[in-house]
Amino acid sequence: MADLQERRRALLARCAQQRVEFRERLAVLRPQQPRAAGAAGQHVARHPLAWIAVLGAVMLMRRTREVLSLLVFIRSAVGLVTRAAQLLRLIGHARASRPGGAQPSSSARGGAQP
Repeated sequence: MADLQERRRALLARCAQQRVEFRERLAVLRPQQPRAAGAAGQHVARHPLAWIAVLGAVMLMRRTREVLSLLVFIRSAVGLVTRAAQLLRLIGHARASRPGGAQPSSSARGGAQP
């Protein structure tokens, strides 16, 4: 029994050593990530595999038709939001490139000159 306990301790020490080595190798491969919990949550929320896993889990709950219709709705909404963002960006660039700034002059608005 003492021999087994000694082998167990040796294996646990070896596992701890391998964990440290594995962590160091992963740190080299991964870019530096912020340590804040909120930033980690945002990273997970943007990961496509996380969304695939969520959709798969919902589909396994036997609501395939609702999941697919929700997926189609989300896809069209994302396209619409993307186009709206492009339009707003173009409007912002057009206003910024106008001579004299983004606001019209007071004479153009019908105001009195000082």
